[in-house]
Amino acid sequence: MRTGILFVGGGSIGHIAPAIAIMQAIEMMKPGVRCHFVCLPSQMETEYLQKYHCAYSTINSPRLSFSFPWKFLQAYTQASRLLTEVEPAVVFSKGGHLSVPVCLAARRKGIPIVLHESDAMSGYANRIVGRWANAICTGFPLHNPSHKYMYTGNPIRREVTEGRREEALRITGLKGNRPVLLVMGGSQGAQALNEAVAEHCKELLTVCDVIHITGRGKQGALLQDPRYVQRDFVYDTLPHFYALADLALSRAGANALSELAANGIHTIVVPLRSVGHDHQQKNAEAALKSGCVLLQQNDLKKSLVQTVKTCLKSRKSPPTASEAHTGARSAEASVQIAKKLCEFLD
Repeated sequence: MRTGILFVGGGSIGHIAPAIAIMQAIEMMKPGVRCHFVCLPSQMETEYLQKYHCAYSTINSPRLSFSFPWKFLQAYTQASRLLTEVEPAVVFSKGGHLSVPVCLAARRKGIPIVLHESDAMSGYANRIVGRWANAICTGFPLHNPSHKYMYTGNPIRREVTEGRREEALRITGLKGNRPVLLVMGGSQGAQALNEAVAEHCKELLTVCDVIHITGRGKQGALLQDPRYVQRDFVYDTLPHFYALADLALSRAGANALSELAANGIHTIVVPLRSVGHDHQQKNAEAALKSGCVLLQQNDLKKSLVQTVKTCLKSRKSPPTASEAHTGARSAEASVQIAKKLCEFLD
């Protein structure tokens, strides 16, 4: 008998963290439901799942290359075997190239698929999986929705909005008497953001303290100053950093934008262009309606300091109705998607 849920997604923490949020919501609704995750054999992804004590398997799914047909067949075979072993009642796909062989195997076995599209513009993998999905949940409002689409927003883990300012001050050593700029480029970092902050760090420190998350293996400012705090990657401390931040400088990944919105943090968004159907630009354009400020990468170094100064001057403004709605939608998304998945468990 098929029971439980198989979650699939990989390529970054942005594919894993939202699935964790949905798992948390399901555990509240239906305690004891069996959840199993499939991710890439990446240390970052497996460590993240271990942190939440998740049962998981890894499949090395290929990107497009000369060896793609053979490697895809291998990934599909592994996925088919895993589905036979786990026997889920439903597959939840968070996207990424790993989702294609897993969802193809699920379709051929007659296992329902629920897809979540975080971005304002779908990538290749989600366009393919969307043809097989029984239901598609979206992170942004739809222009032409059909019967199997539902706008849920992007799910966030419950602890993301439970950070404490006092704990962030203890961790960072900051005094808390100046505004704080949080710089983050996603789980893999963003070299352009790192370089801009490094170049203008002394200027930025004249108006604010800086918490800089560089990404693993990436370098920020070579500066010894108690007002500048640098970390390569954070797990448990990120919610506390959110609680302390007055302003954020971020790429336009859907997960990051949703977490920042849920914490009511005004954000300068720098989209990574010309990747994945330019989905980050589309995300950034949608985020403008929620009060974000768009700064293109070509203008980053020359305009960063002035943009930060301008945003900090207006940081005390109360959230607009649109900003409040976006944050609430992110908080509710996990529950809405969990309810949809539970329909296939009954």
